[in-house]
Amino acid sequence: MLYCQSMILGHYANTYVVHKLVKRYNIELNLYLLLFGAYLPDLIDKPLNKFFLLPGRGIAHSVIVQALFFLPFLFLMPRYKRSFLSVWFGCILHLIQDTVLLSIAFWPIVGDLSDHRRFSVVESFYNFYVEVKYPYTLLAEIISFILCGCFSLYEWIFNMKELAEEKVILDDRDYNS
Repeated sequence: MLYCQSMILGHYANTYVVHKLVKRYNIELNLYLLLFGAYLPDLIDKPLNKFFLLPGRGIAHSVIVQALFFLPFLFLMPRYKRSFLSVWFGCILHLIQDTVLLSIAFWPIVGDLSDHRRFSVVESFYNFYVEVKYPYTLLAEIISFILCGCFSLYEWIFNMKELAEEKVILDDRDYNS
């Protein structure tokens, strides 16, 4: 039951933290594409579940399917390699955060997609935060979401300030020339 629930804010907060950690090791990933990738498996599988009765954790939650999708782009479009890697790494983070079953993560090689239950966002949200976990889990995720937003805003303002200072220095050099 736990593996079919959603974690809306957690995907954002955890992916943001991982982005900060990999940045320390000089691995440059685009934060926005990484966050997009962190939601992409659900953005694909949930509508497929709703309209075609496929599993809510299905095709896009498979590492095999993701590899078949992303690897050609990595080789055919090397100019956008960092962008595709950012999205793909976000997708992989999504699977880790969802604690996806191995039969789903390595479908069609290991198992089948036998879970064909309907996915309801409201019911899933309620079950995850009220019944399965404790309500303070939602509060913790909201706080982490807000903190990540504050850190992002602070970084953006700091970067804009640095860019403005660089522009002033460059303008001074042009003026003195």
